[in-house]
Amino acid sequence: MSQNLINVKKISVTGGKGGTGKTLIAVNLAVYYAKLGYKVLLIDSDVENPNSNILLGKALTDSDVERTHIDMFVPKFSPDKCIKCGKCRDACYRHAILQFPDQFPSLMEPMCSGCTICKRVCPTDAISSGKRSIGSRFFMKNVHNNLDLLIGELNPGEAISVLIVENLIEQTYELQRKNNYDIIITDTAPGAHCDVEKALSLADLTLCVTEPTPFGEHDLKRILRLIQLSGQNAQIILNRSTLTDYKEPILQVASDFNIKILGEIPIDNIVIEDYAKGIPFVLDSREFPAKQAFLSILANVKKIMALESV
Repeated sequence: MSQNLINVKKISVTGGKGGTGKTLIAVNLAVYYAKLGYKVLLIDSDVENPNSNILLGKALTDSDVERTHIDMFVPKFSPDKCIKCGKCRDACYRHAILQFPDQFPSLMEPMCSGCTICKRVCPTDAISSGKRSIGSRFFMKNVHNNLDLLIGELNPGEAISVLIVENLIEQTYELQRKNNYDIIITDTAPGAHCDVEKALSLADLTLCVTEPTPFGEHDLKRILRLIQLSGQNAQIILNRSTLTDYKEPILQVASDFNIKILGEIPIDNIVIEDYAKGIPFVLDSREFPAKQAFLSILANVKKIMALESV
C-alpha cells in the first residue's frame, strides 16, 4: 500500500448480492462522518452501475463535476516490422490476437484486456501503443461539507470493468496526497469478482451488507469467502432486518465464519421517502427506528476504527 494511505482510515462497504442497500449504507456513513467534521472521500467503484451521486442529489452532468476519460491500451501492429513469428498471439491469454500461418496478426478488439504482454514479447518492436476509451472518472468536490465523491463509470458495451476500478485506486492515492482525508469509504460493486477484490484492497474494515433472504444468505457466503482469503477485518450489517423471518440462516453464516453482526436496520418508510428525494436519511431531523439503528452501528464502527474526535 502506498505510504500516503497508511494513516487514513479506510472502510469498504460491500455485499455479495445486489440491492441489499450497500450504497445507501456507504453514502450515509460518509455523510455522517463528514457532518462530524472528518474530511471524507467516498469512492463509488460499482462502475457498471454507479449511483451514489443520485443519493447525494447530484448529477454526473452538473457543471461542477470534473470528468476524466479513461483509456485502455490497444496494440497496433506494424507490417513493416512484423516477422509473423506468432509470439504475440501465443502470449495473449485472452486469445484476442488472431494469426493464420504466414499472415500478419490481427486483433479481436472486444477480447483485449489491455495487458500489454503482446507488446512486451514482440522481438522486433512491431507493436505500438494505441488506445480506446472505455469509461470515465468523475470527481465532485464538497458534494456535502467535508465530503468529496469519486465515481467510475464503464462505457456501455465495454467488458473490462476492472481497469476502471484500478484507475480509481490510482486516483485515490493522488487525491489523498492533495487533500489529506481522514476517512476513505469505498462502495464496491455487488458480487465476489475481481472488481470487488480490487476495491476491497483499500480497506482496513469491510462492512458486508446483507438481507434476511435465501439470496442474501447465499451471496453473503460468497463475499465472506473472498474476504477470508485476504485476511481482512469484516463485520456484517443486516439491512431490512424485518423484511422476512429468514434471520436465523444469516446468524448461522456469521457464526460459521466467526464474524460479528454489527447491527440490524429495520425497514422504515422514512428511509424510503428520503431515498426517493435524494436525501441521506442520516440528515433527516426526525427520529425513526432505522436512523437510531444506523447511528448505533456508526458508533460501533467509530470504536473499531479508533476514530479520534475532531
